[in-house]
Amino acid sequence: MRKAHRAAAKALYEERNQHLATSRDTEEEDELYIDLHGLHPEEAIEYLEDILNRHEKRGRRIVYAITGTGHHSKNGKDKVGKGVRNWLNEWDYTFREFSVPGERGGYIGGVLGIDITSHRPTPLSIPDIKDDASVAAISGKIQLMKREEVAA
Repeated sequence: MRKAHRAAAKALYEERNQHLATSRDTEEEDELYIDLHGLHPEEAIEYLEDILNRHEKRGRRIVYAITGTGHHSKNGKDKVGKGVRNWLNEWDYTFREFSVPGERGGYIGGVLGIDITSHRPTPLSIPDIKDDASVAAISGKIQLMKREEVAA
């Protein structure tokens, strides 16, 4: 069963990210995005980590991860986005969550702009967190932006 699920996740990922196989890495103007919809958090992190490592070596700086907002999950919770944000914080990546207009009005999150050059070589562990200031520094990395606030 697990093997079948992994195969289905891989097929879904490859279908939604066909552009990655044909992207030209020499053009820095191109925005690179990875669509993680429909994956479990662990799978999303696995694919994202591979993309971040591969494109950091190629000199790319920003990658956009589309995590969704949880509207289609059983309980409406953003499991993929939460897992990815926790993982990014653990590795001390600098990222920003962008908000786009929602289908029913208002703004929703679901897109993370990640500076792939900003991470630490080893993950942040519990002993590294010594005081409330460290916790504030970690949790203060996320900034929600509306689409029209993004500089062109």
